[in-house]
Amino acid sequence: MTARTASSRTFDLTELGDADVYKLLSCAVQPRPIAWVSTVDGAGVRNLAPFSFFTVASRNPATLAVSIGERIGFPGQDKDTLVNIRETGEFVVNIPSVDNAAAVTASFATVEPHVDEFDLAGVTAIDSLQVAVPSVQESLISLECRLAQAVPLGTDTLVLGTVLAVTARHDAIDEHGYTDVSTGKWLARLAGPYYSNLTHSVHQGGGPDAGSFR
Repeated sequence: MTARTASSRTFDLTELGDADVYKLLSCAVQPRPIAWVSTVDGAGVRNLAPFSFFTVASRNPATLAVSIGERIGFPGQDKDTLVNIRETGEFVVNIPSVDNAAAVTASFATVEPHVDEFDLAGVTAIDSLQVAVPSVQESLISLECRLAQAVPLGTDTLVLGTVLAVTARHDAIDEHGYTDVSTGKWLARLAGPYYSNLTHSVHQGGGPDAGSFR
């Protein structure tokens, strides 16, 4: 086994505080896709918030995973997104475009539950196909989900949602199910207060439908 060199740095997570661990994970795992999650509460008040601890969890059944932390500034208190998902069992994962960056940032604000964050972000709410939660018209793709599981993980909760319907803009996914990432439309989260967009792709080999690497 080759010894570590002086050019590398190691971190003992048992010696780090929560904020430093978060910073380290955010640096290590980037770029990250953004789940711009829309929900409603029992009274129909709309909520919209971005989460970058997000990925695909299963292909069959089609399932998304979103990790939702505590409400910022209120340790031990659930974010409105999680409260609403538990209450209604439904949510929509909207995939924002680069043009949505300012709106995504605006919807990140910690506000009271009665505040409509669609209005706060200045985006358009449209009816979804399978759930009562509205989708974001300006997003590239909207994936309508039903809650499958909410798994407590320390200070966070891993939300697994079964995808019921998908709506995509014509410039996001074509009629053959392909997308051109070189258009630079896809917004990703980096470490710190930074976003990124993809401007070119590197082919993994094995043909356009190769799916062994995921």
